[in-house]
Amino acid sequence: MFKTNDTRSRVNYGNILLPPEGYTLNFAVGTTYSLDLEALTAVCLSLGLAEDTDSALLQNPVSMLNALQKVSEKVLIFCEAGQIKMPGAPSALSLMLEKMIVPVALPKAKGINHYPAFHPKTWILQYVNAEGEYCYRFAVLSRNLTFDRSWDVSFSMDSSKTAKTAKKTQPIIEHLEFLRNQVKPTIQNARAKRSALRRLCESLDGVSFSTDSKEFGDDFEIMPLGIGSGAYDMNKDPLLCQKQWIADYSFHELVVFSPFVSGSLIEYWNEPEHSLTGTTRTLITRKSELSKFTAEQCSRFQVYTLKDDIVDGEEAVSDEAVEKQKQDIHAKIFLRKKYSDVDLYLGSMNATYSAANKNVEMMIRLRTKNRYYNSDMFLQDLFCGKADNPQNPFELSSPKEALPDPAQETTNHLEQVVKAICRLPMKAVVTERDGKYDVSLEIGGHIPEETITITPFRRNVPMQIENTMVFPQLDILQVSEFYMVRVESEDMAVERIVMVPTTGIPEERENAVVNSVVKDKRTFVEYVAFVLGDSYL
Repeated sequence: MFKTNDTRSRVNYGNILLPPEGYTLNFAVGTTYSLDLEALTAVCLSLGLAEDTDSALLQNPVSMLNALQKVSEKVLIFCEAGQIKMPGAPSALSLMLEKMIVPVALPKAKGINHYPAFHPKTWILQYVNAEGEYCYRFAVLSRNLTFDRSWDVSFSMDSSKTAKTAKKTQPIIEHLEFLRNQVKPTIQNARAKRSALRRLCESLDGVSFSTDSKEFGDDFEIMPLGIGSGAYDMNKDPLLCQKQWIADYSFHELVVFSPFVSGSLIEYWNEPEHSLTGTTRTLITRKSELSKFTAEQCSRFQVYTLKDDIVDGEEAVSDEAVEKQKQDIHAKIFLRKKYSDVDLYLGSMNATYSAANKNVEMMIRLRTKNRYYNSDMFLQDLFCGKADNPQNPFELSSPKEALPDPAQETTNHLEQVVKAICRLPMKAVVTERDGKYDVSLEIGGHIPEETITITPFRRNVPMQIENTMVFPQLDILQVSEFYMVRVESEDMAVERIVMVPTTGIPEERENAVVNSVVKDKRTFVEYVAFVLGDSYL
């Protein structure tokens, strides 16, 4: 199930989304913290053409145009405002993604000095067959919709006509209702988006899901966090409960697999009150997190981190001409056993205070018995056998004192500046003049004092941000709700795409996108083949 050295345990993101045989996509709602526009384009290949995300068609602009046209009205993606990544080469095709994306900017919460994060990674997919019959898929992931190469985890289950779990799936509807409330009136086609979400909620009422798992059966609980009255309260869950909620909150086994941690939570799980005879505790995290807690706070834990050879492995064997990317863990997994009962938690929640108490997250809890699954089985999968196995990608580690990292602190500050900008009231108006377009941008409120520039997407002529700005003489393919914001401090900078509600975008812009791709006889024939054919061949 979690075997790190077995390719059969690996899941391709695109395969999670591919419709069942005989079905096509009817509607899909996805959530992510950070968003890569090129990754979203690849996902549309799975949703629109039923092709894998690593298909050769991803390199074909005609195929991508066809996929985007097929799904542009059928997909909604919610992401953290200010966490849309700037692509290396902004393509005109990216303009067709605008109508799919809804940025979410949560207000500041009491008790923390930063904005809470919109952090769930989910998919709710509705498929339909030729007879008009619907089926559904619900996926919970730890992975953002990006090309990051860190180790993640995913879980998905399909609707079932024989399972009796309809009451358990009500939290999916609560999650969708929260998303529906994030579609503000200024969002493009807000009324249509809200109506589509309402219809999806109505159609899910009474739907049952099945895990199709012999280890866990259909004993699951869906746990949306931070969505208001419909949220699951982690403080009343056995994993994080306080004494006033459950008299006996001890356990025999606990595994915490989390890339980011808070010392306070590690200390909580380390308390002797949790211990029973033979209690074991295991923490698997990133090396960079070892300074977040002390040896005393984790005295009852065995702590593991990914070996440097694994983190740097791709860099060590990559061709010099290829861009090199490190990897680390990014999955969030918690396993708790008490007597013969085992709870396995998967999803987006890190082992941090903000994740458990402030952020919007999504987790799922699977319940089974010790004879079917337990921490020994889980760790043997991860460690490729026993912990001292030379093939184990993880190694024992211990907390270490670390000096503050000025570069990381600066980056965190710049990220918060971007988030502050996203929470300012903004609007733009497009005016045609002599075959070109002027864009007037208005930003309300106090603009942060850092060095900040902004420019329309696909026109890299940044201007110092002001409350009132005009971008003159844009081409039609430079008119967009996407703007590139760059925040600088000393020798560091953060670049993100922000979305600005814009009126007056020319109706013929999509035709211009098509013309930018279908520009000669060969691509025209190829495009017609895509539109009329059942497959690329």
